[in-house]
Parts: sequence; structure tokens; C-alpha cells
Amino acid sequence: MGFVGFLCNALIFTSLYKSFRFSTFSSFSVLCCSRSISNCGTLLCFICYSGPVALLGQSYGTEILGRKFGHVTTLTYKSVVYIQLAIAFNRFIATFFTFKYHLIFSRRGTFIILGSVWSMTALHCIPEFMGTTLRWLTIPIEGLSDGCGYTFFYESLSWDYLDTPCSALLGGPLLFYPSYSVFLSSITLNLIIFIKLSYHTLMYSKKMGIQAKQRHRKNVRFFVQSFLQELMYIFEALFLQLTRPHDRFFAFVSYSLLWESTHVWDGFIVVLYRSDIRSRLTCAQRKSIMRRMTKVPV
Repeated sequence: MGFVGFLCNALIFTSLYKSFRFSTFSSFSVLCCSRSISNCGTLLCFICYSGPVALLGQSYGTEILGRKFGHVTTLTYKSVVYIQLAIAFNRFIATFFTFKYHLIFSRRGTFIILGSVWSMTALHCIPEFMGTTLRWLTIPIEGLSDGCGYTFFYESLSWDYLDTPCSALLGGPLLFYPSYSVFLSSITLNLIIFIKLSYHTLMYSKKMGIQAKQRHRKNVRFFVQSFLQELMYIFEALFLQLTRPHDRFFAFVSYSLLWESTHVWDGFIVVLYRSDIRSRLTCAQRKSIMRRMTKVPV
């Protein structure tokens, strides 16, 4: 599943990158492209580390290797949370300030917002990286010098924090409060956008001109795509808050399988809504079939 999701997100990245590089610039596509990079990073950790550990029945490599994979998953997952907010803000401006959209989300404005997203993500992840660095340098700072770690445990078949004071701090309010604040902001923006688009559709759909209708349909399509992508993250957050699995199997489902599924679902929704990406998939399939047919001896 992780491998399929990785290929799907990699295809999205290459398709969107080519589209805004060689044709009209699209701020929404750039943000989706960044999201696909984050999904690929997370899924690569599942493919290269948690999958082999689960199959081998033990960790491989040094302890620091597992921590580094955990650091990557933290970085990429947090970036998705902030990118969700950036995409919701993008749709909010497109819906409420249509004529200012290209000024706010110009090429320069888009990359400033994207830079802010990754800067905030990096700040969010500094404690984990700093904890490990301080341990390497043997700097005796209480709580941090023990190291901050997040890795995959075969015993529970799930990703979790190491048993250190620093990890206990990161696994509590320092981790969840900022993430959930950003998450709730994104949901609030999407709710406001939904109300606006629904009202506009009911009240003015018959009075719109051709260009206004095309713009409205585009806003609705992009909103539905971004909301469906966010829907799985909402389900994951609620599920993890309402359930506290102690059983090994349910811990695996909750903290590994469900997490992996959100990134696979993320890519699947983009492929579903992008006809240019679907056409690339069908073309690749046709080329593969043609190659096989030419190799068959007559």
C-alpha cells in the first residue's frame, strides 16, 4: 500500500511540476505539489523502515537510524498540516477575493507562503533534532540531553516516542496544541468556504455569465478536492483521540496503518480529480500493453 501511494504521489509531483513549469502558473498546483513531496517523504519511511522492521521482527541498523526515519516522518507530517492551512487560505482568497487572488497568490506570493509553511514546520521539529544533537555533543541539559526520539517499534508494530523526558514533553502539549490549532483553523476556513459556495450556488447559479460559471465551478472543484484530502486527516485525528488502543493489533491499525492510509488517500484524491494525471496513467498502461504485444512471437 505504501509503495502504491508513493508512486501515486510521485506521479502527481512530476505532473504538476511540468504543468506549472511549462504552462500557466497555478498557485493551487504548487501547493499540491509540495503536499505530494511531504506524502512521498512519509511513505518512503514506511517502505524503507517500518515495513522491513515488521517483516524482519526486529530493528535493523543502529538506534540513530530509526530515530532519523522518525525525524523525517515528523517533518513531512507536520508540513502536511501547515500546507493544509495554506491550501484552505488559498481557496478562501479565491472564493471571497476573486479579483485579488492573482495579486496575493502570484508566483512570488505563493513561494513566500510556501517558504513560511516549511519554516514553521522546521521550527516545530527543532526540539527533536536538537535533542539528538545535544546528545551527540554530550551537552548536559536536563530533559534534552537524553535525546528526543520517534521511531517504529516492532513490539507494538507502531510509531511512537522513545521513553525519555524530552520525548514525553514532545508527545504531549508541545506536539498536539500547535498542530490542532492549525488543524482547527483549516477546518474553520473550509466551513466558511463551504457556506459561501453553497449560498452562491443556490442564489446566483442561474444568473451567472459564462466566465462567472466557469470560475465558480473551478472553485467548487478545487474546494471539494482539498476538503476530501483533509477529510481523512479529520477522521484520523478523531479516531486517535477517541480510541487509546493497548492491543498490539489495534495499535498497529491506529498508529501505522491508518497513518499510512491518509497519505495514500491524499494522492488518490488528486489523481481522481486531475484528468491530466489520469491520462498519463492510461497512456503508460497503453504503452506497456503495446510493448508486451510487440514482444509476443507470431
